[in-house]
Amino acid sequence: MNFFDLHCDTITELHKKGESLKNNSLHISLEKADCFDAYKQVFAIFIPDTLRGKTAAVYFDEVCDFYYEQLSENKDSISPYIDFENQSKYKAILAVEGAAAAAGTIEGLHHLYNRGVKLITLTWNADNEVASGCFSETDNGFTPFGKEFVKEMERLKIAVDVSHLSDKSFWHLAEFAEKPFIASHSCCRIVDNPYAKRRNLTDEQIKHIIGIGGIIGINFCVSFLGCDEKSGFDEVYRHIYHALSLGGEKTVCIGSDFDGCNVPDDLNSLNKIPELYSYLISRGIKQDTLDDIFHNNAERFFKKLLA
Repeated sequence: MNFFDLHCDTITELHKKGESLKNNSLHISLEKADCFDAYKQVFAIFIPDTLRGKTAAVYFDEVCDFYYEQLSENKDSISPYIDFENQSKYKAILAVEGAAAAAGTIEGLHHLYNRGVKLITLTWNADNEVASGCFSETDNGFTPFGKEFVKEMERLKIAVDVSHLSDKSFWHLAEFAEKPFIASHSCCRIVDNPYAKRRNLTDEQIKHIIGIGGIIGINFCVSFLGCDEKSGFDEVYRHIYHALSLGGEKTVCIGSDFDGCNVPDDLNSLNKIPELYSYLISRGIKQDTLDDIFHNNAERFFKKLLA
Protein backbone atom coordinates (compact mmCIF):
# COMPACT_ATOMS: atom_id res chain seq x y z
CA MET A 1 0.00 0.00 0.00
CA ASN A 2 0.96 3.67 -0.37
CA PHE A 3 0.92 6.04 2.59
CA PHE A 4 1.06 9.84 2.81
CA ASP A 5 1.10 11.27 6.36
CA LEU A 6 0.42 14.98 6.80
CA HIS A 7 2.05 15.47 10.20
CA CYS A 8 4.61 14.02 12.59
CA ASP A 9 7.02 15.45 15.17
CA THR A 10 9.65 12.78 14.59
CA ILE A 11 12.48 15.03 13.44
CA THR A 12 12.09 17.31 16.45
CA GLU A 13 12.09 14.32 18.82
CA LEU A 14 15.05 12.67 17.08
CA HIS A 15 17.01 15.90 17.38
CA LYS A 16 16.16 16.06 21.08
CA LYS A 17 17.11 12.42 21.72
CA GLY A 18 20.09 12.25 19.37
CA GLU A 19 18.70 9.26 17.47
CA SER A 20 18.67 8.34 13.78
CA LEU A 21 15.79 8.47 11.32
CA LYS A 22 16.80 5.06 9.98
CA ASN A 23 16.39 3.16 13.25
CA ASN A 24 15.18 4.57 16.56
CA SER A 25 12.86 4.14 19.54
CA LEU A 26 10.09 6.40 18.19
CA HIS A 27 6.88 5.83 16.23
CA ILE A 28 8.53 6.50 12.87
CA SER A 29 11.72 5.12 11.39
CA LEU A 30 12.74 4.30 7.84
CA GLU A 31 13.07 0.65 8.77
CA LYS A 32 9.42 0.61 9.91
CA ALA A 33 8.40 2.05 6.52
CA ASP A 34 9.36 -1.15 4.70
CA CYS A 35 5.70 -2.21 4.81
CA PHE A 36 4.80 0.42 2.18
CA ASP A 37 5.22 0.41 -1.58
CA ALA A 38 5.58 4.21 -1.38
CA TYR A 39 5.73 6.46 1.68
CA LYS A 40 5.53 10.25 1.89
CA GLN A 41 5.93 12.00 5.23
CA VAL A 42 5.48 15.62 6.31
CA PHE A 43 8.14 16.22 8.97
CA ALA A 44 7.27 19.17 11.20
CA ILE A 45 9.80 21.18 13.17
CA PHE A 46 7.88 22.03 16.33
CA ILE A 47 8.37 25.52 17.79
CA PRO A 48 7.32 25.61 21.48
CA ASP A 49 5.24 28.55 22.66
CA THR A 50 8.12 29.48 24.97
CA LEU A 51 10.21 30.48 21.93
CA ARG A 52 9.68 33.75 20.09
CA GLY A 53 11.72 36.14 17.96
CA LYS A 54 15.35 35.34 17.20
CA THR A 55 15.39 32.46 19.69
CA ALA A 56 12.66 30.67 17.73
CA ALA A 57 14.47 31.26 14.44
CA VAL A 58 17.77 29.93 15.78
CA TYR A 59 16.05 26.84 17.16
CA PHE A 60 14.37 26.19 13.81
CA ASP A 61 17.73 26.32 12.03
CA GLU A 62 19.28 23.87 14.49
CA VAL A 63 16.58 21.28 13.93
CA CYS A 64 16.46 22.00 10.19
CA ASP A 65 20.21 21.30 9.92
CA PHE A 66 19.58 17.98 11.66
CA TYR A 67 16.72 17.19 9.24
CA TYR A 68 18.96 17.63 6.22
CA GLU A 69 21.73 15.62 7.88
CA GLN A 70 19.28 12.74 8.27
CA LEU A 71 18.17 12.98 4.64
CA SER A 72 21.80 12.98 3.53
CA GLU A 73 22.67 9.97 5.69
CA ASN A 74 19.73 8.07 4.20
CA LYS A 75 19.75 9.48 0.67
CA ASP A 76 19.42 6.04 -0.91
CA SER A 77 15.98 5.56 0.64
CA ILE A 78 14.51 9.05 1.24
CA SER A 79 14.66 12.38 -0.57
CA PRO A 80 12.75 15.70 -0.62
CA TYR A 81 9.29 15.40 -2.15
CA ILE A 82 10.08 17.93 -4.89
CA ASP A 83 13.20 16.04 -6.01
CA PHE A 84 11.32 14.29 -8.80
CA GLU A 85 14.46 12.93 -10.46
CA ASN A 86 15.37 10.97 -7.34
CA GLN A 87 13.51 7.65 -7.48
CA SER A 88 13.88 6.93 -3.76
CA LYS A 89 11.07 4.86 -2.22
CA TYR A 90 10.33 7.45 0.46
CA LYS A 91 9.73 11.19 0.15
CA ALA A 92 9.95 13.93 2.80
CA ILE A 93 8.19 17.29 3.04
CA LEU A 94 9.53 19.86 5.49
CA ALA A 95 7.02 21.71 7.66
CA VAL A 96 7.03 24.07 10.63
CA GLU A 97 4.59 23.83 13.52
CA GLY A 98 4.39 27.42 14.70
CA ALA A 99 4.96 30.46 12.48
CA ALA A 100 7.05 31.96 15.29
CA ALA A 101 9.96 30.29 13.46
CA ALA A 102 9.87 33.30 11.11
CA ALA A 103 10.62 35.63 14.06
CA GLY A 104 7.79 37.98 13.16
CA THR A 105 9.15 39.13 9.80
CA ILE A 106 8.47 38.47 6.13
CA GLU A 107 12.23 38.07 5.71
CA GLY A 108 12.00 35.26 8.23
CA LEU A 109 9.29 33.62 6.13
CA HIS A 110 11.54 33.87 3.07
CA HIS A 111 14.27 32.16 5.09
CA LEU A 112 11.91 29.27 5.88
CA TYR A 113 11.03 29.03 2.20
CA ASN A 114 14.69 29.03 1.18
CA ARG A 115 15.34 26.20 3.62
CA GLY A 116 12.67 24.10 1.92
CA VAL A 117 9.59 24.58 4.12
CA LYS A 118 6.42 23.63 2.19
CA LEU A 119 3.83 23.76 4.99
CA ILE A 120 3.40 25.99 8.05
CA THR A 121 1.03 25.20 10.91
CA LEU A 122 0.37 28.84 11.77
CA THR A 123 0.20 28.53 15.56
CA TRP A 124 0.61 26.04 18.31
CA ASN A 125 -1.70 26.55 21.30
CA ALA A 126 -0.93 30.16 22.26
CA ASP A 127 -0.72 33.49 20.42
CA ASN A 128 2.22 34.31 18.19
CA GLU A 129 3.05 37.13 15.81
CA VAL A 130 0.59 35.79 13.23
CA ALA A 131 -2.59 34.69 15.01
CA SER A 132 -4.22 33.26 18.13
CA GLY A 133 -3.96 29.55 18.87
CA CYS A 134 -6.67 27.27 20.19
CA PHE A 135 -5.76 27.89 23.84
CA SER A 136 -5.23 31.64 23.51
CA GLU A 137 -6.24 33.66 26.56
CA THR A 138 -7.19 36.65 24.39
CA ASP A 139 -8.16 35.12 21.02
CA ASN A 140 -7.81 38.15 18.81
CA GLY A 141 -7.76 36.19 15.58
CA PHE A 142 -5.19 37.28 12.98
CA THR A 143 -2.88 40.22 13.40
CA PRO A 144 -2.37 42.66 10.50
CA PHE A 145 1.08 41.09 10.08
CA GLY A 146 -0.54 37.65 10.08
CA LYS A 147 -2.66 38.57 7.06
CA GLU A 148 0.43 39.75 5.21
CA PHE A 149 2.23 36.56 6.27
CA VAL A 150 -0.48 34.29 4.85
CA LYS A 151 -0.67 36.20 1.58
CA GLU A 152 3.09 35.79 1.14
CA MET A 153 2.82 32.09 2.01
CA GLU A 154 0.24 31.72 -0.75
CA ARG A 155 2.51 33.51 -3.21
CA LEU A 156 5.42 31.24 -2.27
CA LYS A 157 3.22 28.12 -2.56
CA ILE A 158 3.63 27.17 1.09
CA ALA A 159 0.60 25.28 2.41
CA VAL A 160 -1.37 27.15 5.09
CA ASP A 161 -2.27 24.82 7.97
CA VAL A 162 -5.06 25.66 10.45
CA SER A 163 -4.54 22.86 12.97
CA HIS A 164 -4.11 24.52 16.40
CA LEU A 165 -5.80 27.76 15.31
CA SER A 166 -8.57 29.18 17.50
CA ASP A 167 -12.08 29.19 16.04
CA LYS A 168 -11.92 32.96 15.65
CA SER A 169 -8.61 32.71 13.79
CA PHE A 170 -10.01 29.97 11.54
CA TRP A 171 -12.97 32.04 10.40
CA HIS A 172 -10.84 35.17 10.17
CA LEU A 173 -8.55 33.28 7.78
CA ALA A 174 -11.56 32.06 5.80
CA GLU A 175 -12.44 35.69 5.09
CA PHE A 176 -9.16 36.64 3.42
CA ALA A 177 -7.40 33.45 2.24
CA GLU A 178 -7.31 33.21 -1.53
CA LYS A 179 -6.10 29.61 -1.84
CA PRO A 180 -7.17 26.32 -0.25
CA PHE A 181 -5.83 25.72 3.25
CA ILE A 182 -5.55 22.50 5.20
CA ALA A 183 -5.88 21.02 8.70
CA SER A 184 -2.90 18.68 8.81
CA HIS A 185 -3.67 16.91 12.10
CA SER A 186 -7.19 17.50 13.41
CA CYS A 187 -10.21 15.28 14.10
CA CYS A 188 -13.95 15.96 14.08
CA ARG A 189 -15.47 17.86 16.99
CA ILE A 190 -17.99 15.15 17.73
CA VAL A 191 -16.04 13.93 20.76
CA ASP A 192 -17.44 15.07 24.11
CA ASN A 193 -14.06 16.16 25.39
CA PRO A 194 -13.35 19.81 26.40
CA TYR A 195 -9.72 19.62 25.28
CA ALA A 196 -10.63 18.05 21.94
CA LYS A 197 -13.27 20.69 21.34
CA ARG A 198 -10.52 23.29 21.31
CA ARG A 199 -8.44 21.35 18.78
CA ASN A 200 -10.88 19.40 16.65
CA LEU A 201 -12.90 20.81 13.76
CA THR A 202 -16.58 21.68 13.81
CA ASP A 203 -18.80 20.39 11.02
CA GLU A 204 -18.95 23.92 9.64
CA GLN A 205 -15.15 24.09 9.51
CA ILE A 206 -14.93 20.68 7.86
CA LYS A 207 -17.48 21.70 5.24
CA HIS A 208 -15.56 24.91 4.56
CA ILE A 209 -12.30 23.04 3.98
CA ILE A 210 -14.13 20.59 1.72
CA GLY A 211 -15.68 23.47 -0.20
CA ILE A 212 -12.39 25.26 -0.89
CA GLY A 213 -10.52 22.11 -1.95
CA GLY A 214 -8.39 21.69 1.16
CA ILE A 215 -7.52 18.48 3.00
CA ILE A 216 -7.87 17.25 6.60
CA GLY A 217 -5.54 14.78 8.32
CA ILE A 218 -7.15 12.59 10.99
CA ASN A 219 -5.03 12.76 14.16
CA PHE A 220 -4.21 9.63 16.21
CA CYS A 221 -3.95 11.48 19.53
CA VAL A 222 -5.87 9.62 22.25
CA SER A 223 -7.67 12.72 23.54
CA PHE A 224 -8.63 13.92 20.05
CA LEU A 225 -9.97 10.52 19.02
CA GLY A 226 -11.80 10.07 22.30
CA CYS A 227 -10.41 6.60 22.98
CA ASP A 228 -8.40 4.84 25.69
CA GLU A 229 -4.69 4.08 25.47
CA LYS A 230 -5.19 0.53 24.24
CA SER A 231 -7.30 0.68 21.09
CA GLY A 232 -8.01 3.47 18.62
CA PHE A 233 -9.09 1.71 15.41
CA ASP A 234 -12.83 2.14 16.01
CA GLU A 235 -12.43 5.82 16.92
CA VAL A 236 -10.37 6.49 13.78
CA TYR A 237 -13.21 4.86 11.83
CA ARG A 238 -15.80 7.08 13.58
CA HIS A 239 -13.93 10.29 12.70
CA ILE A 240 -13.28 9.21 9.11
CA TYR A 241 -16.88 8.07 8.64
CA HIS A 242 -18.20 11.36 10.01
CA ALA A 243 -16.00 13.45 7.71
CA LEU A 244 -17.03 11.28 4.76
CA SER A 245 -20.68 11.81 5.67
CA LEU A 246 -20.11 15.55 5.22
CA GLY A 247 -18.79 15.01 1.69
CA GLY A 248 -15.10 14.57 2.45
CA GLU A 249 -14.21 11.71 0.10
CA LYS A 250 -11.55 13.83 -1.63
CA THR A 251 -10.63 15.74 1.55
CA VAL A 252 -9.95 13.22 4.32
CA CYS A 253 -6.33 12.16 4.83
CA ILE A 254 -4.17 10.88 7.68
CA GLY A 255 -2.22 13.31 9.90
CA SER A 256 -0.97 10.86 12.49
CA ASP A 257 0.84 13.27 14.85
CA PHE A 258 3.30 10.43 15.42
CA ASP A 259 5.98 11.25 17.99
CA GLY A 260 4.09 14.37 19.02
CA CYS A 261 1.32 12.97 21.22
CA ASN A 262 0.01 9.98 23.13
CA VAL A 263 -1.43 7.49 20.61
CA PRO A 264 -3.25 4.22 21.39
CA ASP A 265 -1.21 1.03 21.55
CA ASP A 266 -2.64 -0.40 18.34
CA LEU A 267 -1.46 2.70 16.44
CA ASN A 268 1.87 3.35 18.14
CA SER A 269 4.15 2.50 15.21
CA LEU A 270 4.32 3.38 11.53
CA ASN A 271 4.24 -0.28 10.56
CA LYS A 272 0.78 -0.68 12.12
CA ILE A 273 -0.80 1.49 9.42
CA PRO A 274 -1.57 -1.50 7.13
CA GLU A 275 -3.53 -3.09 10.01
CA LEU A 276 -5.61 0.08 10.32
CA TYR A 277 -6.22 0.05 6.56
CA SER A 278 -7.43 -3.57 6.72
CA TYR A 279 -9.66 -2.80 9.69
CA LEU A 280 -11.32 0.08 7.85
CA ILE A 281 -12.02 -2.20 4.89
CA SER A 282 -13.64 -4.66 7.30
CA ARG A 283 -15.90 -1.81 8.51
CA GLY A 284 -17.19 -1.28 4.99
CA ILE A 285 -15.16 1.66 3.64
CA LYS A 286 -14.43 1.02 -0.04
CA GLN A 287 -10.84 0.36 -1.07
CA ASP A 288 -10.83 3.23 -3.59
CA THR A 289 -11.93 5.62 -0.83
CA LEU A 290 -9.25 4.30 1.54
CA ASP A 291 -6.59 4.67 -1.16
CA ASP A 292 -7.62 8.32 -1.42
CA ILE A 293 -7.54 8.78 2.36
CA PHE A 294 -4.21 7.06 2.93
CA HIS A 295 -2.40 8.57 -0.05
CA ASN A 296 -4.14 10.04 -3.08
CA ASN A 297 -5.92 13.05 -1.54
CA ALA A 298 -2.72 14.41 -0.02
CA GLU A 299 -0.72 13.59 -3.15
CA ARG A 300 -3.23 15.43 -5.32
CA PHE A 301 -3.19 18.50 -3.07
CA PHE A 302 0.60 18.83 -2.93
CA LYS A 303 1.13 18.16 -6.64
CA LYS A 304 -1.33 20.95 -7.41
CA LEU A 305 0.17 23.27 -4.78
CA LEU A 306 3.77 22.81 -5.94
CA ALA A 307 3.12 22.56 -9.68
